[in-house]
Amino acid sequence: MGSILNDERNAQRLLKMTAGTLILLDESGNCIDIQVQDEGLWFLNEKLLKGQNLFSLFPQETYRQLYPNFRDVLTRKCVSSQSYEMKLNDQTYYFRCTMQPYDNLVLCQYKDITESSIQRREILKRNKELDEIQKIVLLSHWRYESRSNEMYFSGSTGIFTDITNCSLDADIFRQHIVQEDLESYDRWTERLLKGDLSDTFTYRVKHHDKIHHIRSKCFSREKFKDGHIILEGYVQNITEIQQNRNDINLLTDAINNASGSVFAADEEGHLIFTNRRYREQHHIKDKEAYSQLKVYEINSYFKDKEDWDNYVENVKQGHRSQHFTTYHPFPLCPEIIAIESYAHWITDDNGKGTIWTFGRDITQRIVAEQKLKHFNLIMNRSLEKLPASIVVKDINDGFKYVYRNREFFNRIIYQEDPIGKDDFYFHSYEDALRKREEDTQIAQSGIEKHWVVEDKDGDGNTVYIDKRKLKIEEEGLPPLLLSIDWDITDMEKMKRELIEAKEKAETSDRLKSAFLANMSHEIRTPLNAIVGFSRIIAETEDADERNEYYSIVEENNERLLKLINEILDLSKIEADMVELSIRPISMHALCTEIGQTFQFRCGEQVQLIHDPSDPSLLAMADNSRVFQIVSNLINNSLKFTAQGAIHYGYRQKDHFIEVYVRDTGGGIPEEKLRKIFDRFVKGNEMAQGSGLGLAICKMLVEKMGGQIQVTSEVGKGSTFSFTLPEA
Repeated sequence: MGSILNDERNAQRLLKMTAGTLILLDESGNCIDIQVQDEGLWFLNEKLLKGQNLFSLFPQETYRQLYPNFRDVLTRKCVSSQSYEMKLNDQTYYFRCTMQPYDNLVLCQYKDITESSIQRREILKRNKELDEIQKIVLLSHWRYESRSNEMYFSGSTGIFTDITNCSLDADIFRQHIVQEDLESYDRWTERLLKGDLSDTFTYRVKHHDKIHHIRSKCFSREKFKDGHIILEGYVQNITEIQQNRNDINLLTDAINNASGSVFAADEEGHLIFTNRRYREQHHIKDKEAYSQLKVYEINSYFKDKEDWDNYVENVKQGHRSQHFTTYHPFPLCPEIIAIESYAHWITDDNGKGTIWTFGRDITQRIVAEQKLKHFNLIMNRSLEKLPASIVVKDINDGFKYVYRNREFFNRIIYQEDPIGKDDFYFHSYEDALRKREEDTQIAQSGIEKHWVVEDKDGDGNTVYIDKRKLKIEEEGLPPLLLSIDWDITDMEKMKRELIEAKEKAETSDRLKSAFLANMSHEIRTPLNAIVGFSRIIAETEDADERNEYYSIVEENNERLLKLINEILDLSKIEADMVELSIRPISMHALCTEIGQTFQFRCGEQVQLIHDPSDPSLLAMADNSRVFQIVSNLINNSLKFTAQGAIHYGYRQKDHFIEVYVRDTGGGIPEEKLRKIFDRFVKGNEMAQGSGLGLAICKMLVEKMGGQIQVTSEVGKGSTFSFTLPEA
C-alpha cells in the first residue's frame, strides 16, 4: 500500500478532518481567505469574515487576550497555540486558536472546544468538592503495591501528613499500629492478599503520642502474572466518632449504675428508659419489660392518666416546679420512706419530647432529721444559756446547720434562723468557701482544730474568738461537725497588753543605756566645738579669724542638726511610726534627679557617673525614701573617695530592682564590714558622722521589702547595693 497521507488527492479530505476552520489574515488582521470546517463558533462564517477585520468582531476582553499573540507571530515568525474564553450575550464560548506565519501573512486554525472545556471545569470542580469532603470526613484512598511494599494515600486523614498525597513504607506503617491490634491487622491483610475483600476492619494507630481509630475497607485486588498484587481501598479516621461512642457508653453505664433512680417516659406515660436502681425499686426483673409499662400505673405520685397529663403539661410550660417528693412510694419496698425527684422536659431534633426524671432515696436524711430534732431539743435546753457560740453541721448534707444556740444566733446571724441553711446563705462567697474548705478538712481527717482568731462583731469592734472544731461520729447517726466559739476578747486584750508592755520595757531598758552612751559622745563633740569656738569668737578681734571660727561653728551646727534628724528618723522607724507612700516609681527619673543634686558637690578629683540603665524599669517603693538612701550612700562614698569615680545606677535582678553605688575609695576593713549596718559603726573613725546613716538605710530598705548589702576591698573601693520589689 502506497503513502496515503502524502497523496495530493487526499490532501483536501485530510485537511477537512483535522484542520478545523482556517483563516488567513494580513498584518492588520483582515481576513484574506477562509475555509470553514467548524461551524460551532458564531463568527466562523465566510460571508461575515471575508474582507473584514477579525479582531473588530471580538469582545474587548477576548481581543486583549488574542491580539498580542497575533502580533508576536507576525513579528517573530513563531507559532502560538492557546485556548481562549469569549463571553457574548450571556453565553461563554471556548475555542483553541493556532497561529503560524504564512509568508507575510498569518494562518489561523480555529477549533470549538466549548463542550470539552465545560466538562473539564465541571470535573475539576467536582474533584475539588470531593477533596473538601474527604478533608471534612477524614477520608483517604489507599493503594498497596506488593512489589515495592509501599502504601500510597490520596486524601487526608489528619494522621501522618496534612498533604493530599503521600507514600509510606508498609513496614513503617505497620510499626505505628497499636500492639494489641497488630495480630488482627496482619490476619486482615493476609485475607486481602488471598482475595477476601468482604471485611471492613477497624484498628488503632499511634502517631506523635496520639491514638487514632482507623476504619479501612479494600474494594479492589489485582494480581499480575509475576505474582505482583495491588490492593486498593479507602481509610477513614473515626477517632472522634469512637470517642463520642465511648463517651455515650460511659454516660450510659454511669446512669445505669447510679445510686439514684432514673427513668424516661413519653407524653403518654410509656417508659422508654429505666436504670438498674429504678427497676429494683419497682421489682422489674426483665430489662426490656418496662417498655410495656406506664409511669402512672406503677408510681404512687400519680393517681391516674389525667394526673400524669396535667403534670406533663405543667412541666413543659414551666408552671410548676420540676422538683417533687414522693412519700412511701413503693408498696413492695416499705423500707423506702421517700424519693426526692427532679423532672426535665427534653425535646429531640424532630421536636419529640421526653420527660426524664432523676430520683434519690432520702429515707436516711428523713430519719436523721427526726433524730436531730430530738437532739436539738436536748441541746437547746442545756446549752441555750451557755456564754459560748455552739454550732452543729450535718457533714452528709452539705454542712447545713442543724443546731445553733442563742449566743451564736445573737452574735453572728441575728434575726435569721440558720437551720437547714449553709454558710453560703449568710456569708460572702469568699468567706463561705474558706469555711467550707476548713470544715471539709476536719471532716475528712477527723483531727480536732483549735485556734484563736481576730474578728469583727456586728458593730465593727475587734473581738478575739477561741475556736474549736471537731468531728462527732456516733453509730447509727450521720457524722456531725461541732464548732465551739468562746469570746475571749477581754482576756486576750489583757494578755497581749501585758506581753507588749513587758517586751517594750525590756527593749527600752536594754537600748536606753547603749543609746545614751553613744548619743552623749556624739552630741558632746559638736556641742563642745560650738561652745568653745563661740568663746573664742567673743575674744577675737581679727575679722578673718572670726570668719574662720564662724565657719567651724556653722559646720558643727549642721552636724548636730543632722545627728538630731537621724535620731528622730531612727526613733520613728523603731516605733513603726514611719508612713511610706509605696507606689511605682521611675528609677531613671530618680537617678537623674540625684545626679543633678550632687553635680556641684564632687571635687575636681572625683567624678560622679550615672551608669546607663533601662529607663522603663519601675520599682514599688517610696520615692523620697529611696532618694534619701541613695543620697546617703553617695555622701558616704564622697567622704572616703579622694580621687577616681563614683558609679551609681540600677538593674533588673529576678523580680527585683537592684540599686548600687560603687566607689574607688579606701575601702572598708573586714572586721568592720560585718557590722557596717549596726548603729554607731563607722567605716573610718576619723571621718565625721554619727554612724546612724547606714543603720537607717538598712531599716528603710527592709521596710520597703528589700535587702541591702556591701562588698569592699581595702585600697580599691566599696560597692553598696540594695533591692526593691519590681513594679
